[in-house]
Amino acid sequence: MNKGYVAFVAVLSALWAIMMVVDLVMTIILFKPNFPNFLNTQFPLFVIVPIPLLLVYLSGTFTAYWLVFVVIAVIVFLIFALYRSTFKFENSSLYRLGEFFALNYFLSVVYISLISLAGYPIVSPISSSTPFYLNFLTITNAGLYEELISRVVYIGLPLFVYYAWSTHGKESPSRPAKLPWYRAIWGGGYKFGKPEITALVISSLIFGFAHVTSWDLSKVPQAALGGLLLGVLYLRFGLYADVLFHFSIDSPSLLMPLGYGDPIASSYTNAFIGAFIVVAIVGGIVVLIVYVLQARTLYQEKRSGHSPSEQQNPVKQNNPRNPLVCKNCGSGRVTFFYDDVYRCDDCGTVFKRDQ
Repeated sequence: MNKGYVAFVAVLSALWAIMMVVDLVMTIILFKPNFPNFLNTQFPLFVIVPIPLLLVYLSGTFTAYWLVFVVIAVIVFLIFALYRSTFKFENSSLYRLGEFFALNYFLSVVYISLISLAGYPIVSPISSSTPFYLNFLTITNAGLYEELISRVVYIGLPLFVYYAWSTHGKESPSRPAKLPWYRAIWGGGYKFGKPEITALVISSLIFGFAHVTSWDLSKVPQAALGGLLLGVLYLRFGLYADVLFHFSIDSPSLLMPLGYGDPIASSYTNAFIGAFIVVAIVGGIVVLIVYVLQARTLYQEKRSGHSPSEQQNPVKQNNPRNPLVCKNCGSGRVTFFYDDVYRCDDCGTVFKRDQ
């Protein structure tokens, strides 16, 4: 990958991480005075099939301590993502989180603008007429709970069952070399074969339509796009990455003075979030252009039936001095990705041939 673009994504990722730290600090500050309210608020336990189906209400005690668990989990996940990025930034979840955050904001702004011009503006169900602690509960809880009932239920569990127990799954060329039991929930390490793409598309559509009851139909395409990015993160890196992404999309709303009832939100927090979003939107334009160019290159190489990079830099797999093997797991099952970059078919690691 071009070093200039990698540096650009590093800036986006750094800004994303800073925003996450700010979000978490403000969440903790806002949590304490609202804790008594959570103790008296029942927790709606629901599934999506594909619209939300309420199962039961749990006690307020569960609500309060579940939110504590959510905040702790997000903090641990963020530390884990930052730690993993120190080994190989280009292969890390932090790299994709920076890209996807910017890309999601840009595409969302374009879609919201177009749908508003068409006369079908998206109206948020969260408003200042609702007590702030309820808005806080909705926004904070979504990052983890919605990922458990959408990505885990519709991607992690089906793929694990398919690869572990079905005859076709055991013989599938997309089957991971390692399939530990925790992958059913944690995800990560999957390739992007037909089973993964099928689960990804289905889960994204279900996630999109799940927003109909609380939002409206105009929200579906935007939510489905977000579900697609979340699913990619879940497949490639694991639950921690898509929980972080989901939380980072929702949590800045807590600092917005309009519509959420936050008592400490002000014009200053609004300006801070607004400036950050503008930077993300500009970054999203660059990311989209790069993605389009990469897709165009891959399409041209696929049509030609060969890779120019492979012709210019041939690799003899029988040459022990320059083996084409994964730098992470040592597997020889690697696939040309783009330029001089390859992807491991077993663990999904992306690496350069000469590294």
